[in-house]
Amino acid sequence: MATDKSLRNVVAKGFAGTNSERDFTIKVDVTGLSPATTYYYAFYYRGKKSIIGRTRTTPKKAEADQLRFAVVSCSNYQAGYFNAYARIAERKDLDAVIHLGDYIYEYASGAGTYGFDSSRLDRSHIPDAEILELIDYRTRYSLYRLDADLIAAHQQHPFIPVWDDHESANDAYKDGAENHNEGEGLWEDRKSISKKVWFEWMPVRETADESIYRTISYGNLADLIMVDTRLEGREIQPTSILDTVEYKTLLGEEQRDWLVNELTTSDAKWKIIGNQVIFSQLNVGFAATDENGAPALTNPNAITAVESIFVDIWDGYPKERRFLINAIEENKIDNVVILTGDFHSTFAFDVTNTPVVYPNPFAGNLPTPSPSYDGATGAGSVAIEFATPSVTSANFDENVGPDLSAAFELSFNNPIAAIGGLNYNPHMKYVDLDQHGYFVLDIKENAAQADWYFVNILDKDDEAETFGQGWYSMDTENLLQRAKGKSTEKEIQPDLAPNGLINAIEEDADNLVVFSAYPNPVRKGGVLYLNMALLSPSEVKISLMDFFRTRKVDLLSEDLSAGNYTFSLDVPVVRRGIYLLQTETSDGEKVVKKIVIR
Repeated sequence: MATDKSLRNVVAKGFAGTNSERDFTIKVDVTGLSPATTYYYAFYYRGKKSIIGRTRTTPKKAEADQLRFAVVSCSNYQAGYFNAYARIAERKDLDAVIHLGDYIYEYASGAGTYGFDSSRLDRSHIPDAEILELIDYRTRYSLYRLDADLIAAHQQHPFIPVWDDHESANDAYKDGAENHNEGEGLWEDRKSISKKVWFEWMPVRETADESIYRTISYGNLADLIMVDTRLEGREIQPTSILDTVEYKTLLGEEQRDWLVNELTTSDAKWKIIGNQVIFSQLNVGFAATDENGAPALTNPNAITAVESIFVDIWDGYPKERRFLINAIEENKIDNVVILTGDFHSTFAFDVTNTPVVYPNPFAGNLPTPSPSYDGATGAGSVAIEFATPSVTSANFDENVGPDLSAAFELSFNNPIAAIGGLNYNPHMKYVDLDQHGYFVLDIKENAAQADWYFVNILDKDDEAETFGQGWYSMDTENLLQRAKGKSTEKEIQPDLAPNGLINAIEEDADNLVVFSAYPNPVRKGGVLYLNMALLSPSEVKISLMDFFRTRKVDLLSEDLSAGNYTFSLDVPVVRRGIYLLQTETSDGEKVVKKIVIR
């Protein structure tokens, strides 16, 4: 580890080992480093050097005057290209990337599966079945971590992650999951496997009890409090919004009390909670319809039906939410910022117990103004919440169509003329249901601001990034205001690590597409799976060469029609090292991928 990107000024070095028990992943916890410092690092093995990574340490007390984090979640490999990670990798002044979960998705590949698109077969999940066993989860993480944009983001920035549900199974809770079904084994086994592999592949210190809630101090300026709203203590979700009368816990009693203690004892200016699911009240009764699809905004059964769609978020656990909001208010805790993922949408909220009275039975079950919160001024807000859009996972327009999504977006937090100008969500200050990307959280002594950035996920070569909006809260005000523009970047921006990654060496190939070669690394004498497609018939030859292309071993030669193919290739017994897997058509098109044989 060094202070310069050329690794000349080395400040720490040592040896570490790994093996198959941890899927040949490796972590080094370097001690004795200076605070608030950017470092560069690399690994060496048998004369080979890795690409150079870049990381940054946290500041000590009274040493931080500005912090900047990229906040992301929900990166479904099948749904599109990780252009958000690519843009994050280009930023020089971030302290870290906060990942709020759904780093992978557990679903199968193929028609009818979540996020699958036959026009992007290069983004198909491997393995192609739903992941259940240890090898499945390890394979899926490896697939994601072979993505060049995700590699680049990890190369340039430290990550601070928590898991959400798709790291194990959809809508998970401590005792089960919506997507863990009969015939898929014991939930406790699957949950244990998913945790083990997450700790193997993610840059997180491992804990004896596999808990992930923790506080990271950023000096006098901020405490980053990461929580687990999935596997630690969450009780099963209610099936109806009417079933929220009884107290249900999302955190578990021990974690809930720990969180309150972290908030009340923190002496940092800003208390930032890294949370997976929407915390603030989310009222969707404006979308209530009867059995014929006609609007039914005053019909209690229709309201219950539509509101019960969203019970996997804190709305399904309102008593525990009220407990936490009351703790913030009663203890006079200022500057609480809640960060949220999971919902594949952009939101900014004032946090309050009662944004509106809804449904109000004395007003035809419509919303009426709150006695304790003023949406126009923000009075009554005790904290703020920022929700990040997905990196790629389906947004509202991709799920329900652009027209209905636009209607939802307009109705969420605007006065609705048809019902006398009533607003279902006056505490929701910003909403975007259709765009993918991330936000940058900028923390200064006097303000905390979120700036949203959006990207195209359907074109891997699209380097464009658009700025959405910025929203901020001033010190001690605990309410949101619209920013005139982006927050200011840091004056000092350490160099990015050298761009030395070559994940695939692809020569011009119009007829040939090689999606993946897995596993990588692969054992000598083992089996390598190659996924490819031909757009028109051709003879295809697959061969293995040493890195300098001086020796060549033919693995396959076949005349193929147009279509998609998966080949199982026997790996020859050769010396360990880096090799080139070449796929070539009869008209001279070639695709070469780097393969590590161990």
